[in-house]
Amino acid sequence: MLVQSFSGIRGVYGKDLTEDTARRYAYVFNEFLKKRLGKEPMVVVGYDTRDSSEALKGAIFDSLFNIIDVGVMPVAAVELGVREFKADGGIMITASHNEPEFNGIKFLDKDGAVLRPKDSARVIEGFKKIIELSEEEFLDKHSYKEELKEKVKRLENRRDELIEKYSDFLESAGGRFENKVKVILDVNGGAGIVLKDIITKLDVAKIKVINDDAGSFKRRIEPNAESLAYLKDLIDNEDAEFAAGFDCDADRAQILLNDGGLVDGNSLLALVADDILVKEKGTVVTNDATSNVVRKVVEGHGCSVKEVEVGEINVVDEMLRLDSPIGGEGSSGGVIIPPSRCRDGIMTVLYVLKMINERGKSLRELIRELPVYCNVQKKTKLEKDFDRGKVKKHYSKYSFQETGGSKGGLKIMIDKNSFVWFRMSKTEPNLLRIIVDSDSEATCGELLAEASSIL
Repeated sequence: MLVQSFSGIRGVYGKDLTEDTARRYAYVFNEFLKKRLGKEPMVVVGYDTRDSSEALKGAIFDSLFNIIDVGVMPVAAVELGVREFKADGGIMITASHNEPEFNGIKFLDKDGAVLRPKDSARVIEGFKKIIELSEEEFLDKHSYKEELKEKVKRLENRRDELIEKYSDFLESAGGRFENKVKVILDVNGGAGIVLKDIITKLDVAKIKVINDDAGSFKRRIEPNAESLAYLKDLIDNEDAEFAAGFDCDADRAQILLNDGGLVDGNSLLALVADDILVKEKGTVVTNDATSNVVRKVVEGHGCSVKEVEVGEINVVDEMLRLDSPIGGEGSSGGVIIPPSRCRDGIMTVLYVLKMINERGKSLRELIRELPVYCNVQKKTKLEKDFDRGKVKKHYSKYSFQETGGSKGGLKIMIDKNSFVWFRMSKTEPNLLRIIVDSDSEATCGELLAEASSIL
């Protein structure tokens, strides 16, 4: 099934997502931008290293006039390219943390952020209007091939230039530092392969990049405790401080410590917020599934947290509105530092490395200084619709908040230090996500058991 949402489109290549699908979506997106601008738009196109990305890129190019091709590139860099090259929008070909048989397309706005929900809905509706046409009918009625006889197609390759700009951007976000600890970065053949170039340009020592053959996936795409476990032996052999694993478009990063423990994404967001708020006060924006460890750290700086519905663009837009110095989705390991418009795994890891060097403490020591919270996530496949009314009735004695309406998050505030959160996935059919967060491990276990039993 082709998943279509404000985050983009995604599906199994050759089955749900084909070159024809990509060509039509790119056509609709280009028409959307052209109508908004009153002229033919300039579009930045980047992609990850899946085998299908090149074929999808060729189909997308069929439907665009003015293209800046930045090649294999992390999504955060592609978004930067939209801004730096003053383009009108962008396309990132990736299925992010999904396995290699999947691929997808993210549509980017003129500021590099993922296209806003209302505009994404327009693009999806435009696609639905032409989906019934056969491939031959679509090419006959909507292809630009005839127009190209009258108009010259413009294609620029600016990959090397973007790597320079992205390296400068990373340095401006975290600052240049002398690295004294050894770390291992597992890019797993994904778009993070640009890290070798970036490290050289930033002159950061003691970083070992592994698995950097494009498209050669040595483990599962999503970095998690299971897929990164094999790095423990390498950490020991190299006497490294930690290892970090990235997904295919490098927006997610998970850090494995030298004791084999995995650093929770909420802890990463809390650590970086703690450092940034020393220098710049402001409201920190998170999604409503983010652990209270972030709130505790933020409040310790005399600042507040604003919660929004799950979805990177929801966090980004609220950050822009509040001029927030940092935000993110701790529940998915994402840290967003302006002027970036998305979570950036590479930026997050380099920023944490800078903190280790500046504070003269190990990452484990820095994490131990954070307030202690237990955060457990569970995914459940439902055979029937999620009964929100039943859940609300069960927790009727507690206060709760809903973001995103009847299909968004449902958060039950058990007390000031504990919550239970429910939300149906918008990218995986019939999948319910449950998150339980508490400053007591025992309470966390009890709340998770209770939440599961309700279903």
